[in-house]
Amino acid sequence: MKSKISAVIAAYNEAPRIGEVLKIVSSSPLINEVIVIDDGSSDNTFEIAKKFDVKIIKNQKNIGKTLSVKKGVEVSKNDLIMLLDADLDGLTLSSIKSLADPVLNGKVDWTISLRENSFKTMRLLKMDWLSGERVVPKKLLADPLIWSRPEVGYGLETLMNKSLLDRKYTFRTVYLKNVINTRKTNKEGLIKGTINDYVVIGQISKVMPLHKFFAQFIKMSLLNKKYSEL
Repeated sequence: MKSKISAVIAAYNEAPRIGEVLKIVSSSPLINEVIVIDDGSSDNTFEIAKKFDVKIIKNQKNIGKTLSVKKGVEVSKNDLIMLLDADLDGLTLSSIKSLADPVLNGKVDWTISLRENSFKTMRLLKMDWLSGERVVPKKLLADPLIWSRPEVGYGLETLMNKSLLDRKYTFRTVYLKNVINTRKTNKEGLIKGTINDYVVIGQISKVMPLHKFFAQFIKMSLLNKKYSEL
């Protein structure tokens, strides 16, 4: 377990939340590099991030999560990347360790989180295939397919799954107890947040047909059960 990890966190208008995330991540003994990409925020996300011992990339305009994360990965110095959303609540040092351990110990090639507030179906099948919390070797993120649809919401997660599955890399879901991500309805209000949730589904269909998208979820659920026994 000598490998160190670079944490990459893309943030857009996450001033109310990112400080708590950075407080935990920057104090983890497993992580010796934290990279925050401020994606053209109009609030004080940048100022809050500056309070921590982290590397900050500031986009002059909003370019989206995919290209922001790509920037962070490209400048990272470690062989392992931990991807984290900036809107998490309840993250702990134990959460960080749990997400990283299966990769650090060589049990699987990569991990993906199952959060406390993942949708009920996902919790029942123990697989949130759209989760932004992952630990992935940097070399596995070199596939251009992963970054090919930056205009699509959740395109990054969907295409990363496809890339890693197609190349038959093993993974494991890690349940992060008490960790939740902030819903769009909480950030944007009930009406606007709900509309944007449905917009995301429409966007995903531009990456792959929806039947293949949901088939990916089922496939990953079955593989997760298999790989968790490794």
